[in-house]
Amino acid sequence: MLGQQFFRVKADFSIKETMRDGKSNLTMGTVYFDKTAKRLVYQIKFPEKETLVLTDSFYYRYKDGKIIEQKKAVNILSFSIFNLALSSKMSNFGLDGNPAFKLVDVTKEDSLIISTWSPAVEKLKEITGNVLISQKKKQLFGLVFFDKDGKLLSKQFFEEYKNFKGLEFPGIITQINFLDGKEFYKITTFKNVVVNDMNENNIYNYSIPVQ
Repeated sequence: MLGQQFFRVKADFSIKETMRDGKSNLTMGTVYFDKTAKRLVYQIKFPEKETLVLTDSFYYRYKDGKIIEQKKAVNILSFSIFNLALSSKMSNFGLDGNPAFKLVDVTKEDSLIISTWSPAVEKLKEITGNVLISQKKKQLFGLVFFDKDGKLLSKQFFEEYKNFKGLEFPGIITQINFLDGKEFYKITTFKNVVVNDMNENNIYNYSIPVQ
């Protein structure tokens, strides 16, 4: 199947993360993404019911059908795992062909192909540094992000891929953020992945305020 034939993905998710205060958080629910409608919708069931809706420009938080939080967001959807998977751009995290980054190095380490990408735009160089991408069996395996001074910011690992009607999607994403010399983990698990679902249109096209 060609990448452009994929337009929707839905999955049950759970997110376990360690917080700065030492406590752990667990969030569970269902996530919906429609590439055409440009909506990423998280219907959270635990710890309490609420809905998060992300567009290319805004983030909305709903409770009992009412907006309780709204803020501007920039380019969130383009680099979301859902959009990258549906667009067949996941293996290089969407950086291949992206004018904002340039490929500067490729190395092989055991079963991994590791590529180094540097910001190619001056404004971007002021806020971020290199991105390292590792591939295993032509699938995205790891991401490493550095700040503009070369300091390690975070790592992500993508594992337990499964094939859904031709769409390769990871079952587990582990993110490690490095803050103040400490490591903070965020582990996201996906189950019951559904591709090109034609039901629940009201969720995929979640109604948001006209801006």
